[in-house]
Amino acid sequence: MCGIFGLHLNRPLTEDDIALGRAGAEALSYRGPDDAGEWFDREAGVYFGHRRLSIIDLSPGGRQPMVRDDHALTCNGEIYNFRPIGRALRQAGIGLSTQSDSEVLLQALRHWGEAALDRLDGMFAFAYWDGTRTTLAVDPFGEKPLYYAITDDGLYFASELRPLARLLKLEVAIDDENWAAFLSLGYIPGPQTIYPAVRRLEPASVMRVAGGAAQTPRRYWSMPVGQAGRGAPQPLSENDLDRLCASLIGSLEGRLVADVPIGLFLSAGIDSSLIAALCRQELGRSLECLTVAFPAGDVVDECAAAAAVAAYLDLPHRVLENRTDPESAGIARVVDLFGQPSGNSAILPVDQLCATATRHYKVGLTGLGGDEMTWGYGKNQTYWRWRRVFGLPGPVRQAAGLVGRIVGGRAARFGNRIGAATTEIYLANKNFPALPWLKALPGFDSWSKRAFDDPSPMEFAVPLFDANQVMPNMQLPAFDHASMRHGLELRTPFLNRDVAETVAQFDPRALLAFGQKGVLRRLLGRYLPEELFDRPKTGFTFPDEFIVGNAPAPGPVRGLPQSAIDTVWRHRTEPGGWRLLALRLLSAAHFFHSERVEQG
Repeated sequence: MCGIFGLHLNRPLTEDDIALGRAGAEALSYRGPDDAGEWFDREAGVYFGHRRLSIIDLSPGGRQPMVRDDHALTCNGEIYNFRPIGRALRQAGIGLSTQSDSEVLLQALRHWGEAALDRLDGMFAFAYWDGTRTTLAVDPFGEKPLYYAITDDGLYFASELRPLARLLKLEVAIDDENWAAFLSLGYIPGPQTIYPAVRRLEPASVMRVAGGAAQTPRRYWSMPVGQAGRGAPQPLSENDLDRLCASLIGSLEGRLVADVPIGLFLSAGIDSSLIAALCRQELGRSLECLTVAFPAGDVVDECAAAAAVAAYLDLPHRVLENRTDPESAGIARVVDLFGQPSGNSAILPVDQLCATATRHYKVGLTGLGGDEMTWGYGKNQTYWRWRRVFGLPGPVRQAAGLVGRIVGGRAARFGNRIGAATTEIYLANKNFPALPWLKALPGFDSWSKRAFDDPSPMEFAVPLFDANQVMPNMQLPAFDHASMRHGLELRTPFLNRDVAETVAQFDPRALLAFGQKGVLRRLLGRYLPEELFDRPKTGFTFPDEFIVGNAPAPGPVRGLPQSAIDTVWRHRTEPGGWRLLALRLLSAAHFFHSERVEQG
């Protein structure tokens, strides 16, 4: 796990270019506190800078950028299956001189070209120079971000957004559609960012750069989805569960390879408890379980429940008390970590957890991605239960919604949720009851019609949207930016191609029809008594009211009239959409104010 910064220009490098590259890498020093390196080819106009967090092959042989002949690589991340790939390379007559996964990746790219991407199990964002062009690529799920800016001089890239923006002195701008998207979702959908010149390379994408000119990115893999069967849905068979369990064990085995100790982040949840159980009972690994207590905040305390799980599995357990000043956990920290406006306050407890855990470990296992891979969120149950209502023809559903609003009370609440246009149902439920406010935004109508034109039934479209859009745009950047701010690597066994492809062989109705997280609950029931995990899902959240409750209303933000902002502020203490809107507006206001201050 590391930080990378580089450039591929359409002209030879100058001393100023090299100095800028060095400054970019240095700006990411917290991502790689163990070592620094650089490689450049003046005439070709290529510079790679690297900050290293040493995890595999701690010797100098694992340093990056790694160079073999006229080929060079700078990579952020890990290739978990580097050992079997290394054996295949040796069988092909290719020698390896280190124990580093980076050398395996470099030689795999030399030998197989971009086809090597289909062999990799890992989280990665890399730049590879083959003597004539640069190839940029990102892992299948987008765990490791890679941002790039296209300028008149060529292309610049980095692991985070802010170094590009600062060093290139980029201007901020957001069009009507992306502004509506941000206020509706809490993030700017990739590949766009708040800086028009900068894009994020999307999951499972590869892009070639020749002569400083970037070609259109290409997707090398897409998340598969199962086909719904006919008749009544049936639960997964024990054989199906065996197949899913085997894919998880295989994924987990690779993620346990490291030359430094690994801790296991254990909450009271199903996902991390299952990872702990598989580690102990299937792979015989006795990792120390870490649970962070938040005595000064309002984050749910899961220490006692996590301790009971660890005790049953005979795993060592350590409670780490978070000593972060709660006053620092505010909107300024959210914006600082993301480098652009974001409504994802869940980055704050991740930030605090990692700040605490990094005193003991450089690598942590997490249960992130379990809900996305197996459709485990509670809202998916809502869409499943009411699938026949959501599946009604639009005019019929909207008429029923109108009746509900006339009746009032709980019927009105339900009416607002079902009575929206088909392309607005997701947003109506996510932002209830603030959809009318959002619909008044310029750009909302055109954006929502394009973004939510999936013809799939809502009970399938929503979990797919979460996996393909929300996870790479909101969840994974939060975990990467918060953990790497403290030089801590987080590994996610659920985010694995074989796991995703195994789940896609099942009838997706089996993931929904038998209770929230029913599939993972059945798997966990093989290892733990039900009383240790049969509790409501709490999630890893931060109380937004802690941020918005006492905050004054911001002034006009990006042309929004003060009257619209005041409407949000009158309702900001109410749970649901108004509070989410208040958080998003605070984030945008803070970001734009900070930009004005920096620019003088």
